[in-house]
Amino acid sequence: MSVPYHRLPRVDGRWRWWRPLVALAFLVGWYVVTQIVIAVAYFVPIGATQGVTGVTGLQDDLASGALDPTDPLILSLTLVSLVVLLPGVLLAVKIARIGPAGTLSSVRFRVRWRWTLWCLLPTIVIAIPMFLLQTWGMFTFDGGFGWDHAAIGQSTVSPGMLTLTIVMVLLLVPFQGAAEEYVFRGFLVQTIASWIPVRIVGVVVAVTVSTVLFAAGHIANGYNVWGILDVGSFGLVAAIIVLRTGGMEATVLQHAFNNIMIFVLQAPGWSKVDLDSSNSTPESFVFSFGTSLAFWSMVELLARWRRLDRRFPGHEAPRFRGTPPVWAGGRQWTRPGGTSWSLAPARVSGSAGRTSGGGAVATAGSEGSAPGAGTDGAAPVDSASGVARRP
Repeated sequence: MSVPYHRLPRVDGRWRWWRPLVALAFLVGWYVVTQIVIAVAYFVPIGATQGVTGVTGLQDDLASGALDPTDPLILSLTLVSLVVLLPGVLLAVKIARIGPAGTLSSVRFRVRWRWTLWCLLPTIVIAIPMFLLQTWGMFTFDGGFGWDHAAIGQSTVSPGMLTLTIVMVLLLVPFQGAAEEYVFRGFLVQTIASWIPVRIVGVVVAVTVSTVLFAAGHIANGYNVWGILDVGSFGLVAAIIVLRTGGMEATVLQHAFNNIMIFVLQAPGWSKVDLDSSNSTPESFVFSFGTSLAFWSMVELLARWRRLDRRFPGHEAPRFRGTPPVWAGGRQWTRPGGTSWSLAPARVSGSAGRTSGGGAVATAGSEGSAPGAGTDGAAPVDSASGVARRP
């Protein structure tokens, strides 16, 4: 018996239908508060140095929704406002007691770093055709290899500003990509899929909702129809990869590499290059979707070759069926339970998959445990024991 990624919250015997709503409320509150703090941190110094004109100009730039990689101020403000979602969603999961923060990372309740290193291979392979697409027409071989300034124009930013922007992109974009992946492909998918008892229905609904919301979140950036379809197809394939590999590692790398390459190539501000995101074409959508499918194929082959652990080697907490005992007060939605109350998961430290010493803890009734384990004084069973620590 094992549990797939999208059902990981159900491993914890404390899971209740309302806990994800608590986590969502915390995440929304966290986002609002952090945005206020970030706004103060940016607007106050600008108001002090540039006055009302500087503050109004920054507000107008933000209101336009367009992300200009040639402006380090706007770029950093936009990226930081997204980066804060990463610690926010991890804290939300813990505070709502859905499970350890690592529940969102993988079926191992942690980032599988060896697997992450292997995922660099398909990520780099896919980055090559994407780079060629993004730089098509930018180079010339007349008189040697170099930028074709007749086609792209001269850079509109200084070397110092360009260096600052590139350093900023390299430092912030990986966390920005991880934040979006953990929220849309992690928290949303696990929450929705855990609510729906029928697994296949839960998967379809969770992937559909997360993909639609992810694509809709880019409408404010001025994307046209093909741009939204491009983003949506990326989100769809990313969700499938997460479910197929049992973790976020591959999609976080893909997301980060994709955004880094786009921002770095746009950072010089070539005078003839249009940075408007509303000019996507059917051809660019087909190419992008094709590269996403190719990335998925390579990750799938790599996972098979590496014999990747794609599921949690344990059991879900059993659902309530039957009459609750007197001590439960009849509150079957807020008390632990299952096919019988004696099968409630054994707990040690109160965190799914962890003991007080850091070891993994299984639910009662898992492989190697007898019915009623955890209720008769028997030691809890480690459902992950004997399983090779594959990447």
